[in-house]
Amino acid sequence: MQEPQRLEDSVYSEGALLELLGIDQKTLDMLRREQDFPFVRLTTRARVYLADEILAWLKQRRVDGR
Repeated sequence: MQEPQRLEDSVYSEGALLELLGIDQKTLDMLRREQDFPFVRLTTRARVYLADEILAWLKQRRVDGR
């Protein structure tokens, strides 16, 4: 039987996402405003990011280097 996926494996805090992607807060703010970067607003100032939505967003913007 497969173990259930842990919530923390699929949801990132803003700080964890910044570290994972190697970007700064200003870049993430711009991506949300100008590039429709997916996020979940928990409160006026608190946001989290769903791993599957981030991966889908990245795949849509993939550039073939050939």
